[in-house]
Amino acid sequence: MDWIPVSERFPETDEYGDSDYVLISFSNFTIPQIGQYRVDGDGSGAFYLGDEEKPLVEYGVFVNAWMPLPEPYREERTEE
Repeated sequence: MDWIPVSERFPETDEYGDSDYVLISFSNFTIPQIGQYRVDGDGSGAFYLGDEEKPLVEYGVFVNAWMPLPEPYREERTEE
C-alpha cells in the first residue's frame, strides 16, 4: 500500500461521516498513528487520533498523508 496525500483525497466516509481507521502521517511529527477522518454536519472534515473527540489540528499536528490499515493477522489453519 502506498501513502495517499491529503492534497489528492481524503478517506471515504460512511453515512455517519466517519471513515474506517487509517494510518496517518504528519508534516510536523515523525511517528505515524492510527486515526480516522470524520466529516461534520456542515461538510467540513478533520482527522482524529483513535477515538479522540478533538481533531488533531487542535493539537497543532497536521496530517499530510494517509493509507488504509492492512488486514489483521490471522493464523492459518490447516485441515487435518
